[in-house]
Amino acid sequence: MRETEETTSMTTDETSSTTRRRIIKAGVAAGAGVGAAAVVATPAAADPGQPVLVGATNDAGTAETVLVGGSSANPTLLLGGDDPAFRLVPTPDANIPQELPTGSLAVNEAADLVIGGKGGAKAYVNTSRWANRTMAVPPQRILDTRAISTYSANILAGSAGVTSGKLNAGKVIHLTVKNVPPAVAEKATAAYVNITVAGTVSAGVLTAYSSSIAKPGTSSLNWWGPNQILSNLVEVQLGSYNGNGLSFALHVNAATSVIVDVSGLILSAPGRSY
Repeated sequence: MRETEETTSMTTDETSSTTRRRIIKAGVAAGAGVGAAAVVATPAAADPGQPVLVGATNDAGTAETVLVGGSSANPTLLLGGDDPAFRLVPTPDANIPQELPTGSLAVNEAADLVIGGKGGAKAYVNTSRWANRTMAVPPQRILDTRAISTYSANILAGSAGVTSGKLNAGKVIHLTVKNVPPAVAEKATAAYVNITVAGTVSAGVLTAYSSSIAKPGTSSLNWWGPNQILSNLVEVQLGSYNGNGLSFALHVNAATSVIVDVSGLILSAPGRSY
């Protein structure tokens, strides 16, 4: 009877130790040299020397931190607290293996997410783009050259190119979306604008582009004669004009009235309610 009790005790201890060693069970591996800070619920800690420890920054050095298994009902890795986050420390591309096991994750110094795909193929996700969120906003008019003084708060430069309610041929006007919430708070990088031309005097072309670049040889809206009213929805990249961010430019090669309505924003730091 005593032997049975001792055997049972030994089995229980070994099982507990094995469970503790398997603290991370999530099916991916943080790439070589990638540190991770995580808070886990159960078990409470890994054995010394195991890949991940509770509440500590874990640096695997040149080895991999392996996360395997788990279930939705009983996860072995659970993030909690006011700031639940699993952070991968940037690793130079030269230190990330050319072939990563399927499911491997790493972050390089350019903030790109590096993923190990099928057959060890390595893929990159540009996080500055994929972290963005497209948000529809209540349509807001930021320009109507027929009543230009009404929209002066949205005009950074070029209002002198407007006469008799029309943006004159060859002129550029720079606009900002800073007055369209939440462009400032959530750092808009682009905007969806509905651009309308009215009262055209001849065939012409309008080009919308970031204020940070030279005018490209492209068109955003075309018309083919006088007295037309035409519109087009354009996604335009935002830039900076004389230090004023969230701005874009409009150029016309023929005089016309121009109306601009903002209907959406692409946000680089989304997260606030609106």
